Amino acid sequence: MYPVQPPRDIAIVGAGFAGVAAAVAISQELGPFVPDLKIRVFERAEYPSTSGGAVNLTPKAQQHLAHLGVMDELDRMGTYGGADVDAIQVFSMTSAHPIGSFDFTDRTSNSYGGYKGRRVMRVVLLTAMISVAERAKVEFVYGRKVTGGKEIDEKAIINFEDGSECSADLVLGCDGVHSPTRTKWVDPERRSEYSGMSFLQTTVDTKKLSSRLPFDSAVHLSRHGSLITTYCDRDREQIFAAAIVQFTEEDLDYYRLKPGQDWSTRHCIRMSLRRSLQRRFRKSAEPCVKEIVHSDQEWILYPVYQIRPGGRWCSNRVALLGDAAHTMPPIYSTASYALDDAILFSRVLARYRSAPLTTMFKTYDQLRRNTVDRAFAESNTIWKRMKDRGPMEEFVKEWKMSSYLRHWQSKREEEWMSDAAKIPIPTPTPEPSEIAVTSETLVST
Repeated sequence: MYPVQPPRDIAIVGAGFAGVAAAVAISQELGPFVPDLKIRVFERAEYPSTSGGAVNLTPKAQQHLAHLGVMDELDRMGTYGGADVDAIQVFSMTSAHPIGSFDFTDRTSNSYGGYKGRRVMRVVLLTAMISVAERAKVEFVYGRKVTGGKEIDEKAIINFEDGSECSADLVLGCDGVHSPTRTKWVDPERRSEYSGMSFLQTTVDTKKLSSRLPFDSAVHLSRHGSLITTYCDRDREQIFAAAIVQFTEEDLDYYRLKPGQDWSTRHCIRMSLRRSLQRRFRKSAEPCVKEIVHSDQEWILYPVYQIRPGGRWCSNRVALLGDAAHTMPPIYSTASYALDDAILFSRVLARYRSAPLTTMFKTYDQLRRNTVDRAFAESNTIWKRMKDRGPMEEFVKEWKMSSYLRHWQSKREEEWMSDAAKIPIPTPTPEPSEIAVTSETLVST
């Protein structure tokens, strides 16, 4: 029907969740139709990223990972493959009073699609995903920082900082919230913005603590932010702790560790972060949480950025996925939306393999954008409740959170049972110009 060849050479910028998931998903979906398919992933760092903390995997995220073949890889990692979580309990920091919970089971304690929740360190999950991708013959190229790109004839050309370039039939920008693919190519006007909130993260060896967490995973709410505590390994030997706190953009320059800083500067920053954390959460009523807050752990600051909805996701031969397209403050699972993107995009790409890429991009946008926009609005509503408040505002915040949790319980099943691998994709129809070409060909024949 279409006089168009499917893309055979695909370049992916960014070896994070979105980029690696896209590589695996495209290999699975498009590979059977394109035997000589070539997929390359370009990463600016010299090796896979080890930054970040523990990732919360919802039942839907695990279904996606199982679809990609990653859950089996995680299970082979033993205790490092993550800790199963039935629910995230929510408490008042100062009274330890229970407010509610994010449950990963239904009302009869059954899992969703065979999965509950799971906490796993980001580096472990990424390692598992890369292992699956490498078995699928995906090529990884490290130390290649993108500086821009252009489209010439039927090719997209990526320019790298070292002066080299590469061409591909299709380029996917999966290079995060500050994406050079977006800011220097697809949509230069759409910049990331600081949300006003940051994570302070650390990992604690349970052997160093005299008390244990009363729950496998919990969120402790206070006037000055929230603190997440969760086991992140199957043997419950490591606790991941993450404070969600308010910092001004000016504070970031003072509190953030940067390359080239001397030991004294870095030490002062670490001590300042620790003191800031202790001021915020010193009145914790939970012994284990209080012990973690007042320990000598090193806390690392991760500012939370976002990209407002409404921008471009693609040009003629380039598309943005994951945080490069739609970064939002994380809710439930930081990995779910990247996995959704990758699986749905690969399915549309395979279905529209003989259609122009612009047609394929339009279809993907129509299937995906409304869901992402709704998630952005919801995430911002939740994160506004994390900002510093007075005593009376804190009471209202806890009351609203309790109400929200009840509301969330009623909608979670619908969300988690939705599957990017099963969303109906419309049948491709030829463009008017292509129908005309076909008609002319028939007449001349």
